Amino acid sequence: EMLRQKIQGLQPLAIELADNIFSEVNRVNMLVARFLDFARPSHLELQPQHVERVVEQAIDSVQAQHLDSQVRIERDYAPGLPQIRVDEQLCERVFANLVQNAFQAMEANSVARDRLLKISVAPEFSNGQAGVGVVVDDSGPGVPPSLREQIFNPFVTSKKDGVGLGLSIVAKIVDDHHGWIRLEDKNGSGARFHVFLPSRPS
Repeated sequence: EMLRQKIQGLQPLAIELADNIFSEVNRVNMLVARFLDFARPSHLELQPQHVERVVEQAIDSVQAQHLDSQVRIERDYAPGLPQIRVDEQLCERVFANLVQNAFQAMEANSVARDRLLKISVAPEFSNGQAGVGVVVDDSGPGVPPSLREQIFNPFVTSKKDGVGLGLSIVAKIVDDHHGWIRLEDKNGSGARFHVFLPSRPS
């Protein structure tokens, strides 16, 4: 930032190079932050939350980054959903990551198709525990078969510029809530991620 200030008004090439340095430093900072997020233990601030509201916050944050997107969103939220004890900020990050991945997958797909993202939230039981299930279902190209079994492992990614930590961090947050996340099979193209969060993490 100091360099950029000092070279204002100088040669355009110097300004361009300084901007490149600035953007690369920011990229490295973001990468280091993601490594730290993955490595450090989570400290959950559990409070009763309506999960559908947290999902909506995540959708809003992603849509703000894709103002010209042609992705349509269909919502199916069960009525009278119970509050469950979750960390609002971390859960919003889970859903924002899944929605962002869906947007990127559909927008990067060169094949003409209806870009549709379906999000459902409903009460659910798993292993004798009551909770809420959230399904994020897109019409993108889907996850390659070679990656399906390891998609939540660190450094596994299908993106050319990805580092493979996003879904690993998502899985870690969900696991810290004593829930689970699965990549489910679909008939046809697209990816469907299913998240279960128990009402009271034990």
